This record gives sequence, C-alpha cells and structure tokens, in this order.
Amino acid sequence: MAEKAGPRVSGAHREVPQGIRYGLDRTTRSGEQSAAELDRLGAAGHADRDTGGERPATDGGSSDSSIEEHPLRGGRDRSEISGKEARELYEQVRDREADAAGNQNRVNKVDTSAGPAVVRRGLDQQGATMLKKWMPENAAHDYARECGVRTPRILYAGTDPSTGRKFTILQYVPGETRGFNDPEMMNWLPDLLDQVQLMSARPLPAGMNLDIPEWQRQMIRHADDDFGNLPPERQSRLDRLGIGPLSDYVRPDSSRSGEPAVFAHNDLFPFNLRLDDHGKLWIFDWEVAGPGDPLYNAGLFLERMGSGIDDATRSRATDMWLDRITPANSTVDTSATLSMYRTMEDWRGITLCSETMPRQVSADPDRFEFWVDWYDSVLSRNSEPWPDIPKDDVRTVLRGWVE
Repeated sequence: MAEKAGPRVSGAHREVPQGIRYGLDRTTRSGEQSAAELDRLGAAGHADRDTGGERPATDGGSSDSSIEEHPLRGGRDRSEISGKEARELYEQVRDREADAAGNQNRVNKVDTSAGPAVVRRGLDQQGATMLKKWMPENAAHDYARECGVRTPRILYAGTDPSTGRKFTILQYVPGETRGFNDPEMMNWLPDLLDQVQLMSARPLPAGMNLDIPEWQRQMIRHADDDFGNLPPERQSRLDRLGIGPLSDYVRPDSSRSGEPAVFAHNDLFPFNLRLDDHGKLWIFDWEVAGPGDPLYNAGLFLERMGSGIDDATRSRATDMWLDRITPANSTVDTSATLSMYRTMEDWRGITLCSETMPRQVSADPDRFEFWVDWYDSVLSRNSEPWPDIPKDDVRTVLRGWVE
C-alpha cells in the first residue's frame, strides 16, 4: 500500500480540452506556425537500431540520406564538425530570432559541412518545469544511443564564453512530427516500445541506482521545491485556486520498495518523437532522462495521446505498453499507479499553466473560456484532497488572474 493514496478516479477516462498539454507553451517566430515546428526542426541521429550500427556510405551521399550514411573523412566521422565551425554557426544564430522555441530552449536551423543541422540553445533564464533533471542532457543523450535507441547525433556541444550559455549542434533529418490524436499511432507505437525496452534493459549509469519509492520521493521533493520557488504572484494565483505542493496529493508507494528504477526518457509525448522519411521513429529532447519508473513513462504517453483517440485504440495502446513493461514486482496495482502518475501530471499542468494562461489570454481574450474549460476538466477529474470548485467559481478565480 502507498503511504498516502492519490485521489480516486472514477468512471470513464475524462479528457481535458484540446489545445494545451501539461503546461508546455511552444511558440514560434511568426505566430502562424504550429507548435510542432520546433520538432520539424528537430535533429536526427544516425545509429541504426535495426542494423546494429552506422551503415557505411559513399562520398556521394546526399543530405537526405544522412540518417544512415556518414562517410569517413580524414579518420573522423563526417558528422562531426570542428570547434571553429561550431562557434561560427553559433555566432550566426546567437542574436537571431529563433526559428522555433520550446519551453526551455531556442532552435535555429543551419547549414554545416556535415549537412543540415540545428543549433539548440537554452534560455538565459530557465523556468521551473516541475520535473527533476537527473543528468546533463548530452550525457543522457549519449547514454540512450549506447542503449541502441534511435536518437539525434551530437555534432558539437559547447559554451558561449561571454554568457555561459550552453549550446548543442545536432544533425537535422527530414521527417515529420505526428501530433496528438495521430490516427496512425498504432503503426509506429511498436517501434517506440522497442526502444523503451532497449532503455529499460540497460543498467543505469553509476550512482543512479534507486528503487521506485526513492525515485518517486525525489521527483515529488523536486516538484515541491520548484513550487516553493515560484514567484509570489504565481503562488498567489494557485493559492486562490486551492492548489498546494505536489506532496499534498501523492506520496511514494512504499509497497514497491526494492523494485529498481530503470533508464528512461521521462518525457515521452508527440513533440519529442519524430518519424523519418523511412518511417522509423526517433526520440529526442533528453533533458529529464535518467532513472524512471516504466509505468511513469507509459502513463505520460497514454495521458498525452489526446481526446481524439477512441476508447478501443486507447485500450489497445494501454495493453501494448503494459505487455512490454510488466513491473518486476508482480503485485503492483498498475491501474492505481497510472492514476497516481496522471495526478502528478494534472498537478504539473495546473501549476505551469498559472504562468501560461494569463499571458495567452492577454494576447487573445477569446481564449479565456478555453482555459476555464481546461481548468474545470482537470480539477473535476480529481477528488479529495483536490479542491472541489464549481465551474462558475473557477471562472471567477481565473478572471482574477488576468485582470
């Protein structure tokens, strides 16, 4: 039994309205591009899981074939670029508007001696994500590649000496990011699950061996710390809504003591996945990778599938996940665990959107009722100790956020 049960969820799966997912606010330069533009500029790596390594190629390989073709030149892989070239590329984009933007980074597409690439750089001021970062992103990225996961190849990683801002240059590959509610999801989901299993099968990096309750405890503690460090205005907004720290709603499940965490991505959702031109799935954005509960990764993905997925498809996808990631502890109540992780994501979404919502409504007042629906849906599907607020009262609280 868990030390403190999460809220009970009864009845059918209740969806939140479309249009926002878990506080991720992706913007673009023109305002006309979709949120997926960040990922259309995403990088692609070159380790081919199906062949067990990188495939040889001739010097005449085109940039479109760069996923699997990297001629050796002068004793080094063609996909590596020199520090001089990397710094010049960074200087080109350092003060340029981003071609696309994520919650924690900015991306510009560039041409390199290795072909098309992207320069990815962090924001000067990183906002709270409520997710724990377990290891440097590039180290997690490389570890995933060593697991055999199909993920971007790093061409160069450096630091701007004048600002201390880190940047990474990654190989770009043509392809597409499938959005939420992708009707072809069941075609590529097995590929994703193959790669999830590759991650889970490899031992964690040294010093990261945790059992599931300790992993949960550290995740909750980090979220509480981020919550406590929010600006006073945002804390006031959440207080008016009756939302406290994450530890008010979930506690570590001590019944899973001794069950080991595994290496995991910890942020699987459509914008972090990409289908290349050969129909192979790639995984990127490894900011929060590290130890994880396989059921957490399953829960995040299933929760982020979107309301357009019919019940039969959702059930099939859930069965596929659970068939692949059966916990080492056979007594685990998977339904209760998935419910706990959905509660964590609901809390995270409400908390992060306390910053997103006022800004979006200020830019477009017609969005206000969407946000009322969104907050009402998330609050309504969680029971005590979550606040029980009638929709009209939710509307009044949110109106106070934007006035």
